[in-house]
Amino acid sequence: MKIIIDPGHGGKDPGGGSNQDFKEKDMVLQISKYMYDRFKELEVDVELTRMDDVALTSGERTKKVRASRADICISNHINAYNGQAQGAETIYSIHSDGKLATMILDDLVKAGAKRRRAFTRTLPESSNKDYYFMIRETGDVETVIVEYGFADNPKDAEKIINHWRAYAEAVIKSVCDYKEIPYKTSAAEPLKEALEILVNAGEINRPDYWLINAVPEGSVKGEYAAIVLKKYAETVKKLKNKNG
Repeated sequence: MKIIIDPGHGGKDPGGGSNQDFKEKDMVLQISKYMYDRFKELEVDVELTRMDDVALTSGERTKKVRASRADICISNHINAYNGQAQGAETIYSIHSDGKLATMILDDLVKAGAKRRRAFTRTLPESSNKDYYFMIRETGDVETVIVEYGFADNPKDAEKIINHWRAYAEAVIKSVCDYKEIPYKTSAAEPLKEALEILVNAGEINRPDYWLINAVPEGSVKGEYAAIVLKKYAETVKKLKNKNG
């Protein structure tokens, strides 16, 4: 069993799903690297089409997928349209039953994304060929394109910024369930739950920074640690005053 993860775009191609807060190529690389590490943790054979901010032609990208001889390819993307469109989408081959794509969309919704659709599309001039090259030209590899939301929709963009890790984890769980691979949550889950409480309380607004850095061998900047300690001290003081 092998997975190949494709972070869309890269290099001189920032991707259409970009906004003032992030570029699509960077966000999907972040998501993809997280997936890569988690599949490794789950002892699943995994590969990436790109590890860095490099440009790949469509031919180079699909060749990497075919050469990997993977069972599944997850191609990560972020949408953009008219500022009004909203929600996650998954795209699968016309020659597939769509089960994996539907499972991924269902789990993304459970993770907080708005449901848009799971769908297929054919070439206008050939109804027996897939429209998207990542699906059409990746051979026997079952490829699903995952669009996590719309960068030009403020609600979607905010969710992607704050919850990209939960979205990535949802896709990982879907793949594991689909292939009957034993799934377990990350060792970072307790920290994730603690950070969610702090985000909901308005105490922090960059949970992913702490998830990446507040770990063994991580690197938390002193000024950020000082902010959190100050807020913690203020909370403790309020509780003491309240309790007399």
